[in-house]
Amino acid sequence: MNKKILALPLALFLVSNTASAVEVGGNVRVNYAWKDFSDSSKATSGDLDFNMFAIKLSEDWEDYGVTAEYRFTDSYDYLKYAYAYWNASDDLTFKLGVVEKAFGNKNFASHNWWYSLNYYLGFEDDWGVGANLSYKKGPWETEFSFHQGATYGASDYRHYAGTVSSGTIGDNTYNNEERNTFDLRQSYRLEGENYQLLLGASLEYGQLYNAIENESGDTFTWAAHGDLSMGEWGLQLQYLDYSFDQYDDGEVDTNKIGIGAVTGFYEVASEGKILTANVSKKFPMSWGTITLYNDYSVLQPDEAGFDDSILNSTGFSVSYKQFFVYVDYYNAKNVLWLGGNSLGLEQASGDWNGRFNINMQYYF
Repeated sequence: MNKKILALPLALFLVSNTASAVEVGGNVRVNYAWKDFSDSSKATSGDLDFNMFAIKLSEDWEDYGVTAEYRFTDSYDYLKYAYAYWNASDDLTFKLGVVEKAFGNKNFASHNWWYSLNYYLGFEDDWGVGANLSYKKGPWETEFSFHQGATYGASDYRHYAGTVSSGTIGDNTYNNEERNTFDLRQSYRLEGENYQLLLGASLEYGQLYNAIENESGDTFTWAAHGDLSMGEWGLQLQYLDYSFDQYDDGEVDTNKIGIGAVTGFYEVASEGKILTANVSKKFPMSWGTITLYNDYSVLQPDEAGFDDSILNSTGFSVSYKQFFVYVDYYNAKNVLWLGGNSLGLEQASGDWNGRFNINMQYYF
């Protein structure tokens, strides 16, 4: 991790002359899961566990400020983001530190707690060390981000979202790390009396550095996306085409690549497409909001010998004061951590696997 860049927003907290002005917040989460592909889960009626504790700090000085969030789980801890920002005008914002990637649907590519398949390849809610620039002009918004590197190193898998990393799986040893990644997202907003449509397109190009060989490959990804709200109904659509073209050292299978996320290391097809289609319906109540949704994503690898990975998530969320709850059922085929161990590779079986999940959150 580039400690000098990360130190900037943290240093601003320390030099603040009024510590009482720093806003402190966070959340606590617990999770219940029952998996039909796990004999122990079925025998014990699932597992109820502590999921996460997060602390968030922020301070604002009119046109500029700082914000950070650090998370603790039952087995590891990690920084999600930490950046300084400057609102140069009503239309222009600049961020520096651990910032979000300007790629994909602005309002996430999912509604559920598990996210979509985009997340596990680094194309949903992804963060890294660098800078972000956002410019708005009427219905148009242009966003640019540069990530010099991942928040953590190539062999430290505490990345919040999927990140190309180094490690060994089976006969493949991957010596890659994401460096110097550029993202551009262009959005256009249409609004009417009872609807809002956000159309957009994204591009990503970056370096895949092999430290052992001191050679580099690259990554190129593009996506087209739309987010429609009509009354209480919502529709999200996205088409994404990605390519991880790593340096070929003559030993690695270049049809696969290693990804690290949430302390795990796994393989995915190095080239493919991800299609996403989500529908939702909100039910405002006097006490809060219930949102029903069905999220669907499929990864289609370009390699003919590999198989699709499919994830369908059906559920609802409940928002009440400082509480938020997800109740989901994930139905998956050839999906990492849902009965599988990779994404977009040859599947071990054609079985569908299910997981019933409840994630309960309290915000303070």
